[in-house]
Amino acid sequence: MSRKINWIRAFLLFFIVWATCDAANSCWAQSKTVELNGDVLNYSVDGNSITAEGNVVVLKDETTLSCDIVEFSQDTSVAKAQGDVTLVTPQGKIEGDSLIFNFETMTGSFQKAKIYADPYYGFARTVGKVAENEINLLDGYVTTSDFDNPEYRLTSKKIEVFPGDKIVARNVLWYFGKVPVLYLPKFVQSLKDKKPRFIFTPGYDKEWGMFLLTQWRYYFSEDFKGVIHFDAREKKDIATGVDLQYNTQKYGKGAFYTYYMNERNITSKRFYLERPSPTIERERFKINWRHDWNIDDQTKAIMQYYKLSDATILKDYFEREYEENSNPKTYFLLTRRLARAHLSFRTDIRVNRFTSQVERLPEINYTYSSQRIGDTNFYFSNQTKYSNLTKKRASPSEIREKTNRFFTDNQIAYQRKIGFVEFKPYIGGSHTYYSRIKTPGETDGVRGAFRTGASLSTKIYRIFDAQYNKHGITIEKLRHVVTPSVSYSYAHDPTTLNSELDQYDSVDSITRNHSINFLLENKLQTKRDGQAVDLVRFSTSSDFNLKEDTSAPGFSNVTNELNFKPVNWLTFRADSIYNTHRDRMTTANFDLYLSDKDDKWQWNFGKRWHRDVDDQITTEFLWRINPLWAIRMYERFDLEHGTQKEQSFTVTRDLHSWILDISFTEKRGEGSEILFVFTLKAFPDIGFDFGSSFNKRKAGSQSN
Repeated sequence: MSRKINWIRAFLLFFIVWATCDAANSCWAQSKTVELNGDVLNYSVDGNSITAEGNVVVLKDETTLSCDIVEFSQDTSVAKAQGDVTLVTPQGKIEGDSLIFNFETMTGSFQKAKIYADPYYGFARTVGKVAENEINLLDGYVTTSDFDNPEYRLTSKKIEVFPGDKIVARNVLWYFGKVPVLYLPKFVQSLKDKKPRFIFTPGYDKEWGMFLLTQWRYYFSEDFKGVIHFDAREKKDIATGVDLQYNTQKYGKGAFYTYYMNERNITSKRFYLERPSPTIERERFKINWRHDWNIDDQTKAIMQYYKLSDATILKDYFEREYEENSNPKTYFLLTRRLARAHLSFRTDIRVNRFTSQVERLPEINYTYSSQRIGDTNFYFSNQTKYSNLTKKRASPSEIREKTNRFFTDNQIAYQRKIGFVEFKPYIGGSHTYYSRIKTPGETDGVRGAFRTGASLSTKIYRIFDAQYNKHGITIEKLRHVVTPSVSYSYAHDPTTLNSELDQYDSVDSITRNHSINFLLENKLQTKRDGQAVDLVRFSTSSDFNLKEDTSAPGFSNVTNELNFKPVNWLTFRADSIYNTHRDRMTTANFDLYLSDKDDKWQWNFGKRWHRDVDDQITTEFLWRINPLWAIRMYERFDLEHGTQKEQSFTVTRDLHSWILDISFTEKRGEGSEILFVFTLKAFPDIGFDFGSSFNKRKAGSQSN
């Protein structure tokens, strides 16, 4: 009887396999957990195990396993695969000789396998997928090169890869080719940004001599990471610094930057040569801390502390930071957004004695935004501010100006549309109380200032039934919009002249004003993909000063602006200022941008002209010759003096995993520079700069 049952079971299994085969002899099976495809399917007698051969594909959700042979257990959901094995998951891809994989826990182990977790490639004797989003490499390496023999690699006994998050390894050897060049006790690389772990910037500078600037990015978590600086300059000695970026989740986030050096200015060309005069030493440092805290949806706090050793350290060592803000402040600002108003509390403290600064201890500001009064067309706005002010002069001066100031400004405006014209008159004024004014011995000064004005504006448009679709220019109807406006403003002389007050900020510099402003804006628009696009925008404006104004009466400067962008590959911008009192043009500038629709080349041409400053033109040409080579040429020429101010020529070469830029730059009065910049394709944000500056260094400075 049992033989008969087994025979029937075998017949049924054979029938199921035969029924699922198509004309090309490929078979398909559906288990409780996976879908299995292959040229040949064989079932065990009990039906629990399925063996597939030839073009095997196992599917579950977004995970795909392909191989030559697989044995799959329906009880355990374990697949044993051999021959050209590839496992593809949403987190990455693994390829190897053999694999044991559990489709229930989504974990498994590869032998002699390669992985790809953007942007890293890896290889190891054993690769284990120990969790849904964790892969371990044993006796392997990671790299950003997809070559079988990568140009560089990071090797370790164990490498933990968290696709889309980070890579963690210990006792790492960094190889270039077959040569080990660096040992790291621990390596952590975030995969959430495009910044490399190490940055080395060697070079030569006239003031620094030979130098090597290094940055090591440490990464404990997304909430605690930063950079350690170690810089060596031949003529300045060693400098170190630590940067920290943190996020407390509940109490805000911030950044902390430090940099310190005992600067030793040697007087010889090389450190090993005899020095004609003694070496001068001095401590130089920078400490910068900023913290932002969104206390709730309406309340925010910002704190910043900026301490510098001297007035020139930013210019000497942090050029980019210096250009952004040459005199950074230390302050605390707390803001609260109310239903119809805004309240702020601020303190400013001078911590760098070599600078002049106004201290606010504290300043409280209440701003009531323009709100409608009942059901009328009247609107009311107010600003009230209390300030305890001290103006400190730069050291060694001990001169101080102090006052307690209370300022309030009120305005009532009226809005009404008369036909197609919008009419907005207003009236307002301010009152300011000073506990001390400029006149010696004078206290309790009060100043008032009255102002009024009005504006008229309208919008006129016409639609033209124009159709055009040639040379990449698509026009579906044209709309011409004309927006003329005129505004009148009058401010009476304040009751106390500015000369009688210490000047702390704009509140103390209110002056008489009596003028009319004229503005005319023209737009030519079309629709593309359902969106309105400005093809041309031109505006012209001018102030007409009446006789009561402090400036010369009559029209003053006439300002013109033009933007023209008919297609994405063509842009033209221009602006100019005409001085009517001197009856001549003061400035005139324009920029022209042309590019290939496939981004193979780009040409930019610009002109900067200022009657009292300079007359310069700039040109820039970029050409991607082929996938491996590209060039960039830049010129800046002074037309007034007939001299070349700057020129730069760059050749770019694709080195598979790296991008090499060879750049030559020459600036008049600042010397020449040659740079070799190696940038990892996977981490394009920062590269490795190898540069030599023959006069004044342009690149290579540390910047946070």
